[in-house]
Amino acid sequence: MFLPVISALSAYGPIMRGMEQPRYRIRMGTEDDVATAVAIDDAASDLYAEVGIVFDSRAVAPMTAAEQKAWLGAARAGGLLIAACVDDGSAVGFAALTEKDGAAYLEQVSVVPAHMRRGVGRLLLQATCDLARRGGHREIWLTTYRHVPWNRPFYARHGFVVVADEGCGAGNRAALALQRSCLPQPGERIAMRRILADSGAAITG
Repeated sequence: MFLPVISALSAYGPIMRGMEQPRYRIRMGTEDDVATAVAIDDAASDLYAEVGIVFDSRAVAPMTAAEQKAWLGAARAGGLLIAACVDDGSAVGFAALTEKDGAAYLEQVSVVPAHMRRGVGRLLLQATCDLARRGGHREIWLTTYRHVPWNRPFYARHGFVVVADEGCGAGNRAALALQRSCLPQPGERIAMRRILADSGAAITG
């Protein structure tokens, strides 16, 4: 899926290091990084308790299994991105990109609490949108919480808009249905979409 653009994305890290936040770089993830992504997401999920969302591990088990399967698929297809500290190479965040309904779909973006509010999420989102664009996609979708400050408002600042259920394809509606059956405050789960700049031709080598 995204494998043809790996060579193009490998140059993305140095560009990012010269931007506002020089402490991090983005690299392509592999299957070996999926366990690290799980640990990062587990740590990041604890923050939801601050807004009254507490995850029941038994209730969310079907969604957790589906997520981790998707992240593994993303790694195999070249859609797993890892944010790492430049100094020691430690992984502090990740993003997983797949496809739904023929469009790019952002499965997840997570950052460990100790490195939040330092631009890591923004760098991951920027890299993910760039990867989708280079892969020939003209839009990117995601699902998230409407009312959590670091969910919908964060994505809205980066060009995503809320799409009503009836405007979603079958894949996004299925994702929402699973999330609403497993997660707390199901009525707050929404889909969002961002139109990407002209994607041009997909890179093939």
